[in-house]
Amino acid sequence: MSRETPLRGACSCGRNQYAIIIPPDSTEQAEVYFDISSEDRRIQGAPLTAWLRVPLLWYQSFTRSFFPDETHATIRRVFVPENAPHSRRVFCGFCGTPLTFWTEDPPEEADYMSVTVGSLSSDDQNILEDLDILPKEIETGDVATASTALTSTAPSALQPSAGDAQVSVSHRTGAIYGIPWFEEMIQGSRLGRVGKHRRGFGSSADRSVQIEWEVSEWHDAHGGVRTMQSPGSSQERVRTSFKRKSPEVG
Repeated sequence: MSRETPLRGACSCGRNQYAIIIPPDSTEQAEVYFDISSEDRRIQGAPLTAWLRVPLLWYQSFTRSFFPDETHATIRRVFVPENAPHSRRVFCGFCGTPLTFWTEDPPEEADYMSVTVGSLSSDDQNILEDLDILPKEIETGDVATASTALTSTAPSALQPSAGDAQVSVSHRTGAIYGIPWFEEMIQGSRLGRVGKHRRGFGSSADRSVQIEWEVSEWHDAHGGVRTMQSPGSSQERVRTSFKRKSPEVG
C-alpha cells in the first residue's frame, strides 16, 4: 500500500518534529516491532516499546526554538550508551520525549532509523495497520474486536437527552483514545484486561451537575452486567459503575 502524505511526529512540547516520507509502493521496507530488552526497558522506563523502523533516507527531522537562548543542540539531545557506543538515541532536551534509535551493529542496520510509535501523531499511529507493516500475528478468529466499541463511546447511561443539561467530560483515564490496532493485539491477554478499566468525570458549564463514570471488563465463570448508582449530594451528582465481561481468547 502507498502513502501519499508523510507520516508526522513530534515530541510532547513540539520543539522536535519529524516526517517520514514513504515512496510509492515501498511500505514493505518499513516495519513495526516491539522491544522488551533489558537495555531498552532501562532507557525508556517502560516494560515494552513500540518502534517504527524505516530506511534512514525516509526520515527527516528539524527543531524549533521557543526562546532565543534555545539551540539545536539543547533541543535535540543525543544519548550514547556506554555499553553500546555504536548506537544513538535521540530525545527532547526539554520535555524528555524519546524519539529515535539508530545503530550500526550489525553494519547493515546503519541504513535504518527506528522511531517511537508513541511520538507519531494520533492519526498516523492509527493508519499503521492500513499500511500493512504491523508484526504478523497468529490468527485467533473473530473475537478480536468484540469490545472495541466500548473504547470509542461513553456508556449509554451517561448520554444526555435533549432536555438534560449539557455535560462536558473534563478528564478520562484508561483505554479510551488508545491505538485501535494495539488494543486488538492485546485483546484477551492479561495486559488487555488491565487496560479495560476506564474512568472519567466531568461537569456542566454552571457546575450544577457533575458526572463520574467507571467501566471495568473482566473474566469469570458466570459473567453478567452490574450497574451501581450512588445517591445525589448537595450538588446534583451522578456516579455510575459498569462491569462487563470481556470475551475470552483461547
